[in-house]
Amino acid sequence: MRYECVNVNLEFLRKAIASRGMTERQFAILMWGEDTHRTINDFLRRPNTTIETAMKVCNILDISLDDFFGGSDKIGASPFIVGNQNIINSSVINQDPKSLQAENKALRLLIKEKDERINDLKKVKDELGTRLDLALKLGQNSDKK
Repeated sequence: MRYECVNVNLEFLRKAIASRGMTERQFAILMWGEDTHRTINDFLRRPNTTIETAMKVCNILDISLDDFFGGSDKIGASPFIVGNQNIINSSVINQDPKSLQAENKALRLLIKEKDERINDLKKVKDELGTRLDLALKLGQNSDKK
């Protein structure tokens, strides 16, 4: 995602505050403390918003950082899950979680089967080693006669 602006969109901020049912003064108190004289216009006076400040705003207003910096018209416009249950930042596209769980279960069963086969092959190898040792001992005894 590309961010179009680095300054806080005050119009978006006002909408977000209003959508939470609080006044700008209530927001300022939550943001800067009970004895503050600051207002949201401070975001214009100090346009370099630190990540701590941005995160605090997002936590107070329950919005994402993408919404905060993108400043779209809709509150919550940056979804965490996009259509068809596609999760952002996931390499799996258009897959149903149930089908992925079934595939995971099938792969675990396949691994279990392969482990059992490996154990069987180890037993056969050990048995062949024992037989070979016995055959070599018998061969050596017959050579001495």
